[in-house]
Amino acid sequence: MNAVETIVETVDWARMAQPQDDGYDTEVTLQLAENGVTPLRPLPYRRRPPDGAATFCDGAVAVRQAPVRGMMTDALLPARVDHPNIAAGGALLSRWPAAYRQFTRLIDTVYPYTDPEQARMGGQALGSSSHSYEEDFGSIHATVDDALGFAQALIHEMAHQKLRALGVSIENAERLITNSCSEVFESPIRKDRKRPMSAVVHAQYSFIHVTALDLYMLARANSRQERQLILMLLARNVPRMKSGYEELARHVKTDEAGRQFIDAFMRWSSDVLARGQAELDANGYGAA
Repeated sequence: MNAVETIVETVDWARMAQPQDDGYDTEVTLQLAENGVTPLRPLPYRRRPPDGAATFCDGAVAVRQAPVRGMMTDALLPARVDHPNIAAGGALLSRWPAAYRQFTRLIDTVYPYTDPEQARMGGQALGSSSHSYEEDFGSIHATVDDALGFAQALIHEMAHQKLRALGVSIENAERLITNSCSEVFESPIRKDRKRPMSAVVHAQYSFIHVTALDLYMLARANSRQERQLILMLLARNVPRMKSGYEELARHVKTDEAGRQFIDAFMRWSSDVLARGQAELDANGYGAA
């Protein structure tokens, strides 16, 4: 039995779905990343020190100059590493303490980008484009034109990286999810085509993290304007996460570890969605 198999055998999978206050899931994720390899990630993960780079999140995460086309398009351009929304996004993420601690342990580098069209909108901009690569665990590429959207991008891409370390890639799964890659389902995010169940799980898992962060940010909103912007984000996410929840409930297939993981994830999702809908109802957004 190799190191990864030994780790997998001892994991309490019911504690891996949601960021844990004691960091249990963070440490297991790191162990798997540091001991495991995949076809797309042929080398074990080793955390990169800042090495003089700009940092945020209390100095824990480096902000490095973004490569051109690192987001796979000419429309998004490398941004300044000292862009003010980087620190602001980190502060927003810290409103969810367990997720903030997990982020600073799992992510060592953020590459900032700007969307010129969004940047021209100034204070009217809302949202972020982001990406992370399986072969580059610990790094995130994201636009920084909107601090709220950037905070969402950080937790969104961290969740993707975590799920990959647990053995679930976008197009297939090594463990947890057992649906055939030839089966395709409705994604709660991508509506242009149906996706393998592993991709649906990735979409649902990453955006439940985003929706949970929306609630933490909302609870500590600093102004009426910030509160309204967060409610707009929440109103965008709750309906599609409800749709994704139903798709998983109907169609996801798992191994025994996956059953424990998915059951815990669905319980957490149900709670997040109930609280999110309650906030929307209380603030005049109606049924989602």
